[in-house]
Amino acid sequence: MSIQFYKPNSKNSGSAFTFSLSEEKNNAPSFYISSIAQHGWNDSKKTGSFSGNAKNPEKTINTKINHNEAGEFLNALNNRTQFSSFHSYGENTTTIKLTPWDKNSKVSSYNSSSKSFEESDVIVPCFGFSLSKNKSVNIKIALEPGELEVLKRLLIKYIDSYIDYQINSSRNYQSDNSPKAEITEEDPF
Repeated sequence: MSIQFYKPNSKNSGSAFTFSLSEEKNNAPSFYISSIAQHGWNDSKKTGSFSGNAKNPEKTINTKINHNEAGEFLNALNNRTQFSSFHSYGENTTTIKLTPWDKNSKVSSYNSSSKSFEESDVIVPCFGFSLSKNKSVNIKIALEPGELEVLKRLLIKYIDSYIDYQINSSRNYQSDNSPKAEITEEDPF
């Protein structure tokens, strides 16, 4: 199960992020984050493309977070605090950052006394999310309230799946290692 957020722009500086919940070979749940920098922009169609960067290691970043990081990620989203994490694998390093910010947005509402719609400014709570690889590749995306709610649900599903997996593993271990009752044939007389 995965969710994707695509944010291309005419400056060709957009990005796409995928958040995935999957299972490992041993049925343990895993949470992956993948990002790709925008490759192109079609001005006549007002669409961006990403596929041209799919195999370019300088334009993609992939990482896996554990259950504790997912909990910290969720806590940051719920409490509008900053979150960061650092991963190292071989010679590669990945930094994950989540930063709250407020977006000014216009809303239109009906004014019954003037019988017309009027625009007003509202503050919308958003987050900036970035992945950096080896301090040379940095891919960012802005996540808005609806997207954040969807991401929260996926993080909760991952944490719940992880807890269920641990409970089942513990039960299986206990049943496999519990003392077995010895069955003996009793003399009926």
